[in-house]
Formats: sequence, C-alpha cells, structure tokens
Amino acid sequence: MKLKKPLKDPNKKSAIQKFVGGKIPHYLAVVAFLYAFVGVGWSFLNRNAEKNERERIEKYINETIDERLNKVMPDTTGNVLRQYLPKKKK
Repeated sequence: MKLKKPLKDPNKKSAIQKFVGGKIPHYLAVVAFLYAFVGVGWSFLNRNAEKNERERIEKYINETIDERLNKVMPDTTGNVLRQYLPKKKK
C-alpha cells in the first residue's frame, strides 16, 4: 500500500520546541538571574538609597516651589514706574 503523503515523524521537533530547547533561552535565563541578583545585592549594599532619593526629591520640590513663589511675589522691588494717566477734559 502506497500512501499519498508520507507519515509524520513523531520525534521531529517543531520550531517552537527547537527554540525552547535551545541555548538562547538558557542564556536569557542566566542574564535575567544575574540582573535580579545584582539588583537585590545592590539594594542590600546601599541601604540608605531610598532615604537619599527621598531627600533629593524633597529638595527639588522645595526649590521649585521657592522659584515659582519668587516669580509671583518677588523678595525685592524694582524701580517704581510712573503711570501716566490721560488728562481729564474740563
């Protein structure tokens, strides 16, 4: 008996199985692990990073508020400009 189509090989891997079983996912997993490990390790070494960040943000906010308030209500006054009003007709 001759078949029109050859039978599929049950041991043949699909493209996805080849990718998942390959070396690329292994390297990606190693890189992800090292990234997470370095991130966690760095946070343990630099325990006051959150405190420094909070202080930096508060300093920036205070400087911005002071700058905006100084624009609206300056600390010093400049030259007094004389305003000329039109003369009234008699």
